[in-house]
Amino acid sequence: MRNHPKIPLLIILLLAFLFHSTNASAIGNENLRVNFNATPSQEVIVKPIDGNAKASLDFNIIPAGEMKEATRPPIDVVFVFDKSGSMNSTNNKLQNAKDGLTNAVQFFEKNKQQNDRFSLITFSSEVETILPLSNNLDAIKTSMLYTTANGGTNYTDPLRAAKYMLKDSPNEKYIVFLTDGQPMIASSVEKVKKEVCTKYWLDFFCTETGVVESDQQIIYDYQNRYSNNNWLHKIYSPENSKLKSLYIPSAFSMDGTSFSSGWYNPGVLETNSQKMQALIKQKGLEVSKELYNSKITMHTLGYGEGDLDDRYLQMLAGQTSGSFIKASEGSVSDAFEKLANKLNSVKLDGEIVVPLPANVTVDRNQYKVVNNSVYLPFSTVYEAGQGAPSPITLSLPVEFAAKGSYTFNNLKIQYKTAEENEWRYTDKKSVTIQVKDDAPASVTGKLELNKINQDLFNLIIEQGKDTNSFTGKYQLEFGGLVNPNAKGNLSDITIYQPLPEGVDVVEGTGISVENVEGQRNAIIKLTQRVNFENGTFSQPTLSVNMKMKAAWAIHNAKMPQPKVSYIDSRYGTKVVGNLNPDQSEISAKVRTRQYQNLKEYAYDGFSNGTIKKVRILGLVETPVSVLEPGVNNNFPNKAVKDLVANTTQLMITYKDGSSSALSFIPALTVRDAVTNNILVDGASIPNEAEFSVSTGVPGNDVTYQYRVLNEDDPLEGWTGITLQELKTIEMFGKNVIQVKANGGFAIDDYIVEKTVWIEGDDLIRVPSIIELYVGETKSFEIDLFPFGKPNNNYSVNVTPGDDNLINSVYTQVISTKENKMTGLSPGVDIVVVETKNGKYKKYIQVIVKSRIVKLESMDFNQSKYTLLLEGDHFDILSNLLFNPDNATNKNIKTVTDTGNGVVDIIKENGKWKVVPENSGVTTITVISDENPDIKARAIFEVVSEEEEDPDTEDGSIDGRW
Repeated sequence: MRNHPKIPLLIILLLAFLFHSTNASAIGNENLRVNFNATPSQEVIVKPIDGNAKASLDFNIIPAGEMKEATRPPIDVVFVFDKSGSMNSTNNKLQNAKDGLTNAVQFFEKNKQQNDRFSLITFSSEVETILPLSNNLDAIKTSMLYTTANGGTNYTDPLRAAKYMLKDSPNEKYIVFLTDGQPMIASSVEKVKKEVCTKYWLDFFCTETGVVESDQQIIYDYQNRYSNNNWLHKIYSPENSKLKSLYIPSAFSMDGTSFSSGWYNPGVLETNSQKMQALIKQKGLEVSKELYNSKITMHTLGYGEGDLDDRYLQMLAGQTSGSFIKASEGSVSDAFEKLANKLNSVKLDGEIVVPLPANVTVDRNQYKVVNNSVYLPFSTVYEAGQGAPSPITLSLPVEFAAKGSYTFNNLKIQYKTAEENEWRYTDKKSVTIQVKDDAPASVTGKLELNKINQDLFNLIIEQGKDTNSFTGKYQLEFGGLVNPNAKGNLSDITIYQPLPEGVDVVEGTGISVENVEGQRNAIIKLTQRVNFENGTFSQPTLSVNMKMKAAWAIHNAKMPQPKVSYIDSRYGTKVVGNLNPDQSEISAKVRTRQYQNLKEYAYDGFSNGTIKKVRILGLVETPVSVLEPGVNNNFPNKAVKDLVANTTQLMITYKDGSSSALSFIPALTVRDAVTNNILVDGASIPNEAEFSVSTGVPGNDVTYQYRVLNEDDPLEGWTGITLQELKTIEMFGKNVIQVKANGGFAIDDYIVEKTVWIEGDDLIRVPSIIELYVGETKSFEIDLFPFGKPNNNYSVNVTPGDDNLINSVYTQVISTKENKMTGLSPGVDIVVVETKNGKYKKYIQVIVKSRIVKLESMDFNQSKYTLLLEGDHFDILSNLLFNPDNATNKNIKTVTDTGNGVVDIIKENGKWKVVPENSGVTTITVISDENPDIKARAIFEVVSEEEEDPDTEDGSIDGRW
């Protein structure tokens, strides 16, 4: 039996964790995906006699999915900053650029992660500053303070320096490249033939020379100066070698200038400005390919209105799957912020894989070709809360060496996010192009987007201003005539421009908007017929302009690929072709303005529902506060369509017609503390009230303060209060509650107030009656609102009752608030308790009683008593009833009978008693010691035991003793 090695449990757990983590990342990003459509620029094309047939494969890449919260991997970012002399062309140009970069750095200070790193390279004719990669951004901000402008513009050296810095990085790698001009200098290692000395005389003078071939560093220097009928361009070696020939390894075309591979005389090239510019730009493209091969994404930022080549900067970025932004001096900070957001998001990278059929070629100098398949790179960015990114259109120019039908099979996209290790793939598709001897004429061309008043990435929808408009220029080119005798015309020329959501067309003559196959299209119908004769068009090109505008806030939208249809009179059938789209990103925000405390502010609404408050000071815009949408604040993640600011709130209307209100002031809620009912302004209640800042103002670092103004005790100081914190109003009368907010979206020091009246009889709590005897003192409680708390805001007055005499006296011990009444004489007084302002009163009836209670009457408790002759003595006092019962004097003065000898009346130990003596009946009278007129009488009958009372059923005797 073979013994298998034992694997430690720790290693197993580690492998399981790594496997789970990798899969978890992939599962978390499987929501992010792409699909695509592929179409030919024209289905049937013509093969010229002396050249290749040309067409393009056009790919519409459609991202899907969205990121609710961006959880990006760590990044390394190198800012490459052009500080050439042209940055001094206006007073603020350089400073605006420096401020823009500083703002981007501050953005990353707030959003950076632990393993993020950043660097700065400044350049002009050569690299001037290189800061090492670091998580600390202070060095970049400090460097910007001391950056000045001078020199020329060299793209290649700083980009290679950035590539070298990032080559071993484990993070996602980015370059943000800012320039305000075209490249004037480039360096590259080239194959050259140079002159060298083969024989010296006296080891000093060269007597013979030869030519050798080697690889050498070469500088291409485009001098924009003209002297002695020559441009002062230079191609030279830093080693001062005398160059004889320069080898161009691959054919290429740039700006209409073409190079074939082969040897070139540097001196001849130096006299041709177009060739020098083409060479310098080509060297930049070579570096951008190096960046892509090093898995570095470069975003380019073209700055200012100077000598920029937008198409070239777009090519540089596109070759690395990056993006290009064109910014004016006033919007460079916004441009940097837009790029910073891209870098702070989740990136999905991909490649379109295009296997080439036989006899089909592409420009291998521009495109990556492996095993006869072209890999066309692209990248798309998922920003949190922005939904799926806009579709991407890419075109691959292809050439056909022979006639025939060509089918491009197995077209697919491979893509992945940074967290994924393996490619994911789309379904495969195919495209067919026919190449013939003759076919309808071709209409090719492109769409070029141009700003009107505002940069395309920063359009502003603001009432009364045309800052949300831009133009589309359609440049049509007519060709495809190979028959020298061809004669006819092109008619019914129509351009179809699919419109992304949020983009409208300013309709005019020949321009309308219609639905075509479920997609909104701007349709431009041209009335011109373009004639051709003898194989030549009467006009080779035609330009058409269309004005468009942003209808609501949009984010990084791109104009989809336009199409053109026409009829060649020779064939009579409709022909459809593709035009090259503009790759510019279109973004728009909605803006409204307002003055607060003599300061101008703008409120901006964005495509994800974000609202920003911006301080406007001349041309300087400074963000003050940001409201991010979310379920916690009831502001939806929807594109903003309209903003209206009034005195206290911002009304937000979204693209679907729904709306929200953003309050600039806090909400004050006042409640009855007993019933908990919400009170309206000016309400009156008979007890305590409570108030709170029930709803706050959006934004960061908002603080709240309050004060209560009472007519008797006005308070002038402000006190801090937090949201939902309850405060109690502790003074009766009119109370004005005031609150204010500062910071965020608040109108600083704007006072919100409500009034509540606390009044009524119940504001003073006292007993209604106090009873006491003459000379007696009783304590009682006087409680004023707020109840249960110390309050001496009252006075007490004793007033006479009906007898017009003062029968009591009031005293108060201030330290203990002990209220006392003392009886002076019998009678009734009225005690008045009132607030010191005299508005509220309560009355107490004080009854002072004498301690002697007069007897009013007395009587026996029975009218007849029967006593046994041999019975006990009868106690008179215990059988008497006194009225009132608490009479002071209940003494008996005398007790008498009728004197017939039936009973004997005696006084024994102070008690009167009746003693039976003989059988018979007698009447006994008792006289009160209090008043001789008060008497009690009863009949007494004395009987022996043998006698029975015939009036009783059982023979008993009532009252028998």
